[in-house]
Amino acid sequence: MTALPGTVEVVLDGELDISTFGRALRRVEAAEDGAPGLLVLDLSQLEFVDSSGVRLVLLAEERARAEGRRVAVRLGSGPALRVFQALGLVEKLEVLPPPPVGEPTPRRT
Repeated sequence: MTALPGTVEVVLDGELDISTFGRALRRVEAAEDGAPGLLVLDLSQLEFVDSSGVRLVLLAEERARAEGRRVAVRLGSGPALRVFQALGLVEKLEVLPPPPVGEPTPRRT
């Protein structure tokens, strides 16, 4: 994927659950402050994700839609993909593949 102007990517790693939700939400909200045309939430590096991760993505999607922006997610092949597939959200969200090796990535926060 070629980075679009105004694209910001937030990469989350480790665990995303109720205990880490607040910190993750602050990172996403900080990225939204610049009103990027496309906000990419990269969940592919998460080792664990529960409904808190789903909530984070759906809240960001709702805010973006209200402001005429886009949100896309990278789910990878691990826990995030399994959770979003189980809930039927893969078909409802804009899901991006991992960037090709060596391709420049958008600004990450």
